[in-house]
Amino acid sequence: MGISVDSAAWPGILLIYEAVALTLLQTVFSRKRFLKNCADDFLAVRRYFLSLFTFGLAVPVTSVFALAPDPVGVFHSLGLRAGRWKLGLVLVAASIPVSLIAGAIGSGDSEMRSFYPFSKKALSGWKTFIGYELSYLLFYYTGWEFVFRGVLFFPIAAAAGLLPALAVSTIASTLFHIGHPDTEIFAALGAGIVFGLIAWHTGSFLYLVPIHASIGIATDAFLYRKSSRERSRL
Repeated sequence: MGISVDSAAWPGILLIYEAVALTLLQTVFSRKRFLKNCADDFLAVRRYFLSLFTFGLAVPVTSVFALAPDPVGVFHSLGLRAGRWKLGLVLVAASIPVSLIAGAIGSGDSEMRSFYPFSKKALSGWKTFIGYELSYLLFYYTGWEFVFRGVLFFPIAAAAGLLPALAVSTIASTLFHIGHPDTEIFAALGAGIVFGLIAWHTGSFLYLVPIHASIGIATDAFLYRKSSRERSRL
């Protein structure tokens, strides 16, 4: 007879699990440690992206599929669903010009230029850059939003209401930015609130994946453009 965990227990189980996962991602599987132990920063950063995706999303999703009697119901409770898809798509479209503006501004900041992209090798050519950004989107941002606007938001909102859920998810995501440029940490604080409200009103975290990713990718794209221009002058 297979093991089955009642669906009602999963929000609590996943909250505890993600606390452990985030601790691992800040220590044993941190980006800094991968960069320290691997001479190729492109490979090191992609390993970090894959670690975030694996521990943050793949392991809990697989566990729910394997052990929950109603996995679809559990995923819906985490915001892994279409939700209010028309509103979601409108917000994704509206985020594009905002992301371009934010990316242009961010790329002009000296701290941001030295910090992004995580892999400087990604700036070496357009094929490398595109491959890097695809992994950034598919692994990093998907895993990130599942953790911070999925597990750390919807179960808390269901149990305690919007404000506690906003507080927990925003504090956690902001703290996870420690070590990033100061301007980004402050931006993460504001974005945590805005992104939480988007999740709340759409009933899903899925739309936040392209919204959040578009800001990071736009910043990297402007930095790639500057780097490409500098190389062309040599």
